Amino acid sequence: MRTQPTRCKWKPPPSGTFKINFDGANFPTEKKSGIGVVIRDSRGLVIASCSKVVHQMLGASEVEAMAATWALSFAAEVGVNRAVLEGDSLDVIAGLREDRMVLVPYELLLEEARFLSQQFDELRYSHTKREGNRLAHSLARYAVGISDFLVWMEDVPPQFYSVFQTDLSGFS
Repeated sequence: MRTQPTRCKWKPPPSGTFKINFDGANFPTEKKSGIGVVIRDSRGLVIASCSKVVHQMLGASEVEAMAATWALSFAAEVGVNRAVLEGDSLDVIAGLREDRMVLVPYELLLEEARFLSQQFDELRYSHTKREGNRLAHSLARYAVGISDFLVWMEDVPPQFYSVFQTDLSGFS
């Protein structure tokens, strides 16, 4: 008998901390990449979110590393100082957890993210599957249609309300 795999859902951070979800996306036809970030509190409510276009085509791991760096910078600007940084790239999360340099093409981006992490009083790293990172993924995909970057305070674009509501319904 085969068992169905359990579906991965977004989970809130511990009380008193925020969760910073990030994702990157590539658009080969447009020769662009995109970054999406959403910051939520322990009740799952959005503190801030953003989409940013990168006007060059990056490799998959490079855009994920750039998204992690951008997410930390954005969170610091918003005033977050205790957080869980979560993304769906296992390589990037593993690279951020390393205290030493790793030999990958996106190491400089990881170094910048490690430098930015020093601005936080507490920062943990978490890997999730794409299903647990759907809102950040949607924001990264949205970036292809914007000229630079957009920020939403305490909100997400209306077309992603259903994704946000699905995340909230996943926990009580």
